[in-house]
Amino acid sequence: MKTAVIYARVSSSNDRQDTSRQIEDLKKYAISQDIEIVNIFQEHISGAKRIEERRILGECLEYCKRESVNILLLSELSRLGRSTLQVLRSLDILHESKVSVYIQN
Repeated sequence: MKTAVIYARVSSSNDRQDTSRQIEDLKKYAISQDIEIVNIFQEHISGAKRIEERRILGECLEYCKRESVNILLLSELSRLGRSTLQVLRSLDILHESKVSVYIQN
C-alpha cells in the first residue's frame, strides 16, 4: 500500500478559514485510491512567505524525505506557495526524494 502525507494551508489564523475541508476531501481521495495517510500537516500562514519562514511546510517536506513517503496530497498547488520560485523549490525537494505530488484542484 502506498503511503501519503496531507499538507493543508490557509492564510488566516482566525475563525474565518480552517483546513478541515481540504483534509476531508484529501482523505476521501486517499481512501478511494487505497492510499494510507501516515501524517497530516496543517498550517495557518500566508503562502507568500518563503519556505524558510513556513515551519510546518519545512517539517512536512523533511518528514516526507525521512520517512520515504510515496505521495504528498494537496488540495491546490497554491498550498505550497504563491511564488512560482517557492513552489518549484518545494517540488524539487520532493522530486529529489522520489515523493509524488497529487494536486486535487
